[in-house]
Amino acid sequence: MTEKTDPLTQYFKNVYPHLCIPDSRFLSSKQGLVNTSRVIVLLFLPIQLLTAYCILKKTPENMKNIKGSINNLNFWCMVSSIIFAFFACPYSFHPYKIGFTIGLLADWGVPTNIQFYIDYIINIVVIMSITMLFENRSSLIARNRFRIKTTTHRFIWILLNILWFMTIILPPAFNKPDQMEAKMLVLNTCPCPTTEFFSEKLFASAKDGFWNAYLNLNGLVVFLGFTIQAVFFACCCIYYLFISTSSHVSPQTRRLQIRAFFGVVIQTMIPILLLSVPIMIFMSSRKNEGSYDQVQNNLMIITVFIQDGATSLSILLVHHPYRSFVKSIFCCKKTNKSLQTVHV
Repeated sequence: MTEKTDPLTQYFKNVYPHLCIPDSRFLSSKQGLVNTSRVIVLLFLPIQLLTAYCILKKTPENMKNIKGSINNLNFWCMVSSIIFAFFACPYSFHPYKIGFTIGLLADWGVPTNIQFYIDYIINIVVIMSITMLFENRSSLIARNRFRIKTTTHRFIWILLNILWFMTIILPPAFNKPDQMEAKMLVLNTCPCPTTEFFSEKLFASAKDGFWNAYLNLNGLVVFLGFTIQAVFFACCCIYYLFISTSSHVSPQTRRLQIRAFFGVVIQTMIPILLLSVPIMIFMSSRKNEGSYDQVQNNLMIITVFIQDGATSLSILLVHHPYRSFVKSIFCCKKTNKSLQTVHV
């Protein structure tokens, strides 16, 4: 299709200038999105590296059982931040299933649908890592009849979760809509998107109809699937720590288990809220006139970067050994200045 017969190009040349005022807001542009995202990631990266050091070097003996799960969460938060900010930052025209990516993968010519799938998998792994915190805490209670007892069983549980949520997103990939038709359908209800809609290589994963509803339902299934599992493990902890008490467990052990459980809840509360808010906005949005707002779309992407950094920061602040170590770093100079040398 030549430029003269390309309906999208003709619309941008003949209709767009007379009908639309280009959105000049910084956060609505692709440079605004990617630059803001990378600044946030670079600001949080030292915190994430410090968190990794604390987990590996400053974890006391009584926290060895949860060391692996919190280290796994911090690692995938770092990976998520780096991939989203520098390799495949999604620029989406929500509520439409259309967009493009910004980053090194696009520069290297990786297909946009593959990049979107990579972003999806990374999101799944991060949410799975949060769920694993509650599973780990639940399975450490010896009296818990629902605990996962062996490493093999835990590996199977993790693998089944990841494979299931990776598989349900595949059917739309084999039923891709006509790309030009999908783009023109967007312009019927959203006649004035940002200029990136016309200048970038867009990919439409679905248009109005069955597959659009399928993708919406898929997002809800993923969110509810992990939420139900996390709530189940949390309920197991509450039951065996507060309701079904046993004389076989010493009061000191119970206190340590309760403290660890509250630590996990507080540690995950902030990132869960930061992650659920944009998802709830995505799920509740409708393709009504005026519902499209590119700044809002980009802010929801930026929230993911904040969520990754906040997760690592919450690990440092919630767990006392890490918090004490960080405090000693910043109080070190002050303490040294207060010391005076007395010559005898």
